[in-house]
Amino acid sequence: MWRTYVICVLVGLLLVSTGSNIWMTRLLISQQSDSDKLRARLTAAETQQNRLQQQLDQLQTSGAVPRPTPSTAPGVPVPTLGTAGGVDRAVLQQIEDDVAGLRGLAPLRDVQLRFLDQSSLQRFFVDRFNQDYLPSERESDQKLLATLGMIDPNESVVQTLLDVLQEQVIGVYNQDDKVMYLVADHATFGPDEKDTFAHEFTHALQDQYYDLTRLAPKHPANDDRALAISALAEGDAVLIQRLWAQDKLSQTELSQLGQGGSGSKLFSAPLFLREQLLFPYSDGFNFVRQIYQTQGGYPALDEVFKNPPESTEQILHPEKYRAHEKPIDVSLADLSLTLGPGWRKINSNVLGELDLRLILQQLTDRTRAVRGASGWGGDRWQLLEKDGKQAFVLKSVWDSENEAKTFFETMGLGLKNRFFGAKEEEASASRQALTATNSATELRRDGVNVLLVISFDRPTAEAVVAALGP
Repeated sequence: MWRTYVICVLVGLLLVSTGSNIWMTRLLISQQSDSDKLRARLTAAETQQNRLQQQLDQLQTSGAVPRPTPSTAPGVPVPTLGTAGGVDRAVLQQIEDDVAGLRGLAPLRDVQLRFLDQSSLQRFFVDRFNQDYLPSERESDQKLLATLGMIDPNESVVQTLLDVLQEQVIGVYNQDDKVMYLVADHATFGPDEKDTFAHEFTHALQDQYYDLTRLAPKHPANDDRALAISALAEGDAVLIQRLWAQDKLSQTELSQLGQGGSGSKLFSAPLFLREQLLFPYSDGFNFVRQIYQTQGGYPALDEVFKNPPESTEQILHPEKYRAHEKPIDVSLADLSLTLGPGWRKINSNVLGELDLRLILQQLTDRTRAVRGASGWGGDRWQLLEKDGKQAFVLKSVWDSENEAKTFFETMGLGLKNRFFGAKEEEASASRQALTATNSATELRRDGVNVLLVISFDRPTAEAVVAALGP
């Protein structure tokens, strides 16, 4: 999934700051209250800076936790000061020292800085994108979102992500080569540049202490877990970024942050992609803030990095992380082997609570989506193809029969909305079956288990159900 290639886009705080194996993820920041308010949601992300600032103000005025002093790290080379790429290295060194002090992690080694002009930095991101976003992942993402109805068939996931990726970039820490890349042709190293450097240097410290590549591999077997790890890393960096900015920037500089971000192409991206690209910075920040404020500051957060969240459910509901509520592993055999000649499996992975909430949101509304997805226990999806036509299968398990029923009813409504006018083959407490001109659905509930099939005709939908067995 494109979440293996992270784009760090935080509207109002970062113009575009791209993190290491530059995740093209599936994200979510906030929900619309009604399906007819989709366009109004385009402006909602622009309030994110104020919302995060208010939360941070509440955190600081609560007298939460004293900031730790970083431990010493003998043998750390001190970079030579001077001017590089038009930037005073003394300024960068001071930010590094500030961030290390705030985070309580002394650098284990010097972080190499490399300065590129704007166009070269953008080419760097595109090259990384083309290298890391595999053709099989591109095919899977495109066909999956189209089958789910999250994008129009003529919309390109790859082009949408490239459009966002090629916008103005300030800087990035690349965990592959352990280098911090900074733009060198800005007229001044202003508030946005300093703020972004603080954010990205936090990633460098995370990588040195916790190995980000190990925590979040490029091509994960569990997309939902990988997204939760991204939320932890980005939430940590956002908190440090804001703490640093409040301490070190003037009120005038604070008011200038992110002034170039409101016109981002992110706001014209399909809801599913747009919302997912923002999830680590909003919900990730909220998760980290709660750990910091209620569990003992950054020493407690260090323990979270050692025992990271395993699902977006734990990010959305920090109390479930604290209660060690682990996701249920759902198995789903390769159905192409059972369905017969001509079938192939395109991909299989985990959606998780976040994605299911977002799917329900797009098909119904925000209130129903939150309620319908909140009882998630685990899932596994599979995307199949025959003769160029796709069939989607989702097996999910829920925390209780009542929550399985809520998801069943909410998804049933969403399918009716999406396939408006479809023939209703059955509508009972345990099965909903719809047949439209070029599609057919099966939605079945058995206790805490819910099965969803979206296919291209009625016989195929029923054949997929039969292939799953009793």
